[in-house]
Amino acid sequence: MRKFALCTVVLVSCAGTAFATDDTLFEEIQPGAYSDMLSQATIAYDKHDYDRAFALNRRTACGGDKTSQAIVGRMYVLGQGTPRDEITGYAWIKLAAEFSYADYTSLARKLEAAMTPEQRTRATAQADVMRRNYGLAATGMSCHAESRRGAYLLDSVVCTPQSTGGGRLELRRCVDEAAKAAN
Repeated sequence: MRKFALCTVVLVSCAGTAFATDDTLFEEIQPGAYSDMLSQATIAYDKHDYDRAFALNRRTACGGDKTSQAIVGRMYVLGQGTPRDEITGYAWIKLAAEFSYADYTSLARKLEAAMTPEQRTRATAQADVMRRNYGLAATGMSCHAESRRGAYLLDSVVCTPQSTGGGRLELRRCVDEAAKAAN
């Protein structure tokens, strides 16, 4: 399979497209490192350190974490830690809504309603590309809703990357980072 991937890299590179092999699409991390990324992203956001919050949330969003995807989407819409881009923001939020959590689907519908038909077409196309790269099927992420307050109200989404079997987790890289790792 490695020969096939190498041949594919050569063919795709000749076409001028960046490409990453399966070996570079995922990185192995300790479970604690993943939890730390999520915690540090929250702390940075709460401290209004939007550049750091965006970088950390984007990393876990690419890995398939639905809460991080929704946060990255909001940060794009608001221009926090990244240039304002409503289309990209919508695409991330629509990707988070893949899990069918009411907060994410409701926000996606509100953003859709505010778009022109041309914007909606572009945003939907971008969301489709993101789903292929960072959706549940592409990342192997396992998500569930839970109640953080001990009530019957499901008020959060918890996602866990797939395990390598050796106690480590496989976290999907962002496409641009995977391309760098391939070079």
